[in-house]
Amino acid sequence: MAGLCSLLVVISINSYLLFKIDSRPENLLLTGSLIILCCASVLLLIASGRSARHSPQFEHLFNEYPIPMWVYEKATLRFLSVNNAAIQKYGYSRNEFRELTLRDIRNPEDVPLFIENAAERCNGTDYRGIWRHRKKDGTNFFVEIYSLPAMYFGKNARFIMAKDVDAEMRASREARELSIRYELLAQATNDAVYDKNLVTNTVTWNRGLSDLFLYHDQNDTDLVQWWQQNIHPADHARIMISLETVIATGSNYWSEEYRFRCANGSYKHVVDRACIIYEDNMPFRMIGMIQDIDKHVKQARQLEEQNKTLKEIAWINSHEIRRPVVSILSITGLFDKSNQDMHLNSQLMEWLHESTQQLDDIIHKIEHKVKKLG
Repeated sequence: MAGLCSLLVVISINSYLLFKIDSRPENLLLTGSLIILCCASVLLLIASGRSARHSPQFEHLFNEYPIPMWVYEKATLRFLSVNNAAIQKYGYSRNEFRELTLRDIRNPEDVPLFIENAAERCNGTDYRGIWRHRKKDGTNFFVEIYSLPAMYFGKNARFIMAKDVDAEMRASREARELSIRYELLAQATNDAVYDKNLVTNTVTWNRGLSDLFLYHDQNDTDLVQWWQQNIHPADHARIMISLETVIATGSNYWSEEYRFRCANGSYKHVVDRACIIYEDNMPFRMIGMIQDIDKHVKQARQLEEQNKTLKEIAWINSHEIRRPVVSILSITGLFDKSNQDMHLNSQLMEWLHESTQQLDDIIHKIEHKVKKLG
């Protein structure tokens, strides 16, 4: 009894110091839970040693507490007493609980580890840990166990409080899986994947930063300002305005094309796509991917130049080349085939030569443009 009371004092002092140093809500909840657990354990211990006329008030405190609690016999692992919250949570009646052991609220594959843990860590000391439990209907869920040693009506027992943390564990698992997917994506793609903290203005990159832009262990690459400074001056204002507009409207997605400077001073055309995450309507994280489209942009420009050249060749064929051809056809029709008018034929020959020269110049012009297509 004295040892348990001393434990309550120690936990209370440590809980106060914990809350004093870090007053986050989860620490406040932990502090309260530990104190209540100790208080309930002391009260149950007192109840076991007092007369029957005093025990109902302590049983009421135990039974009506909203978090599942029970007392089990250490030697047999049998339930000695359970509260109403445990009955409601696990689906067993009070009488059914008395026929069960702690093995029965666990999956068979979890029992060996539980037995080993109970023997090693639940040996006269307080214990805290997260376990998977099973309801009567077979539903599994995670609980955080708070355990203290106790004497219950002369039996060596332990007092348990089981807080449901299934939602937190699922959220943690989803976050972990998301992190794993992010890491796998970052490793699988050649693109530069980044994670920007918009509060601290820091950014982390995958290896794409070095593969695409040749930055290897340079200073300041972990700063958002460094990214801004390496945007092409002609694109900088447009990109900043675009990003500010998206954030101001509360949009979650942003995408732009711009030129980004490589470590060797050259610029590459890139497309930048990102998802913006808000907290309390304030942007605090931006996860995105910069893709190198420099080759595609240059190919597109080359195709544009080729199309322009083809249009010029088509215009030359339909307009310029026709003029000397028409002249040649007309001149040949005027020749004096009897060769009696030598002066006329001589003049026609000069005109024919000029038209032929014009045709040759146009053909050379077309050849020059065709070479540009190659």
